[in-house]
Amino acid sequence: QLIFMEECIEAEGRRWHLEHFCCLECDEPLCGQRYVMKSGRPCCRTCFETFFAEPCQACGDPIGADSEEATHQGLHWHARSSCFCCSLCRKPLRGQPLVSCRGRLFCSETCSLGQDASSTTSDSSDSAFASAPSPDS
Repeated sequence: QLIFMEECIEAEGRRWHLEHFCCLECDEPLCGQRYVMKSGRPCCRTCFETFFAEPCQACGDPIGADSEEATHQGLHWHARSSCFCCSLCRKPLRGQPLVSCRGRLFCSETCSLGQDASSTTSDSSDSAFASAPSPDS
């Protein structure tokens, strides 16, 4: 008497046939590989970063599978202090109260008012990218 045992993998609280545990985009087998769950299906890290990773509001780079993400009002940042920080004084905002104004984040009402006042005289402070070097420099 033969008993067939199909090879299975348990992941995300479900059981998968090995041949079905594949990336939802490129269909590459994921057994033994690192993956990210997207819409209830596994996705390889390369496809996740190509098709699904959100761009950071501060630096513009994709927020990869290994990066911590901070979100506010539908916008996304790397959770690191250089990205998720006050638009005026650059104080890190992770775990801190914040004020948002026109898609920018501030550590306080004072900084948000300072940003508004300075933005009428100079457009260099009117950007979330003000601290990043320009391509011309």
